[in-house]
Amino acid sequence: MSAVLAQEFDIDLQSDNKIDYMLIRHMLRSIGLNHWSVSKAMDEYDVPEEQREIYMETIADKFFVS
Repeated sequence: MSAVLAQEFDIDLQSDNKIDYMLIRHMLRSIGLNHWSVSKAMDEYDVPEEQREIYMETIADKFFVS
């Protein structure tokens, strides 16, 4: 694999792991107002399947206290 292709692949992987906290804010508002589950909110806000796990972990770790 060429160095340029490898670098582009690394950039794509980094972009996939970025969290949009504004999106999380909107999802949390909908969860509270509409009594949605987190998965329902992700469906409604069209969170891509490959990013759902990281969003679920972020919401659980940063916004829900057990």
